[in-house]
Amino acid sequence: MPIAYLNIDLTGLDLLVVEDDAITALMISLALSRHGARVETATNGSDGFLKFQQHRFPIVMTDINMPGMNGLDLVGKIKLLDQDVQVIAISANREIDCLVSAIELGFSDYFLKPIDIEKLLLSVKRCRDVIAVKFQLENEREKFRTVVESLGEGISVKDLEYRILYQNRAMTEMFGGQTGSACYTSFGREEPCNECPTIEALKDGQTHSSCREYQQNGVTFHVESTASLLRDSCGTVTGTVEITRDISLRIKNEQTFRDMAFHDPLTGLANRRLFEDRLEQTIAKSHRYGMKFGLIYLDLDCFKNVNDRYGHEAGDQVLVEAAERIRVCSKRDLDTISRQGGDEFCIIFTDCGDREKLAGIAEKLLEQFARPFQLSGTVIVTTASIGISIFPDNGSDTKELEIAADLAMYNAKKAGRNTYRFWESGTSPGSVDL
Repeated sequence: MPIAYLNIDLTGLDLLVVEDDAITALMISLALSRHGARVETATNGSDGFLKFQQHRFPIVMTDINMPGMNGLDLVGKIKLLDQDVQVIAISANREIDCLVSAIELGFSDYFLKPIDIEKLLLSVKRCRDVIAVKFQLENEREKFRTVVESLGEGISVKDLEYRILYQNRAMTEMFGGQTGSACYTSFGREEPCNECPTIEALKDGQTHSSCREYQQNGVTFHVESTASLLRDSCGTVTGTVEITRDISLRIKNEQTFRDMAFHDPLTGLANRRLFEDRLEQTIAKSHRYGMKFGLIYLDLDCFKNVNDRYGHEAGDQVLVEAAERIRVCSKRDLDTISRQGGDEFCIIFTDCGDREKLAGIAEKLLEQFARPFQLSGTVIVTTASIGISIFPDNGSDTKELEIAADLAMYNAKKAGRNTYRFWESGTSPGSVDL
């Protein structure tokens, strides 16, 4: 016998032989057993199907012409249970129709009687090798599936019509189960999104990314998506794969950093940096359209005494409450309220340069600060002094306006505090205890 035949090792392989001819069945069983296979036999199709139900054999060898359930019917029923089973036909039937039926059913091989045992063994070896490769591929597929499902980033596979063919766990958690639906429905749309990375990738074959937002249960989420093409073994584009990251936390942190850079951490008001920028913008706009606006400087009277007597924590509480009282008097989005540091606040009243209106606002502010501050059972009384400058009457740039408002505020303190003053040229603040 050829070396290839002698070296075949079928150890550990389970086979089912369905053959109504006892001699043929015995000959096949003995040959397979000598090479290490474990062989189970059945004398007809019904018995063979019952045994397959009890134990899913990876390889089934069956006669075609048998009384009752023939081999083709048997394999048809077995394939319904396991599409991957390897089937070898052993038959005396030489009709073309029978061979075609076997091919359609997915038979791995077809042997005519009398059986060439060497070729049969080689066929079994090929079937075992196919099973081993499929098993290895399934293991690799399962590893890949486990990795993809464990990722914190959403992954989706789409066809050329943007329909989602697959999505991993993270994608499902973000958008819910969308398999079978067009991807843009995840964003509540009836047509593809603007600047969709999937569409851009299909246009030029490159990898594209974009950031989008969507609403879920009234909450806004931000995502970053990156799309690339999928190709088959021939290089034909079959769809796209998209990686989606939830960047809501990153967006929130970036906003926090911006707030820290431009806002006072204690009161949440604009800080000096943002105030200066807003003041320059307001001056530029007022120059352009020939408008007036008012700038108010507000300083708490004798605030140092509050810190000295009640402590800095109480002082901070007073400052926070002071910011809220100022907000009550300046509710327009156009206006900017700023804490300059310490107990000094500034307010830009855009498009409001009328002296009477600004005086009315100053009086409302004084009314707010006439009320005592209630802090955990402690009553603290501190009033405010206010200085007002008007663009362009008291200055045409930031420095001039700020100096004018600051000097006016000192004049209010000099006048006895708890009052307001407009900047009047030629006046001097003199010396005053803050």
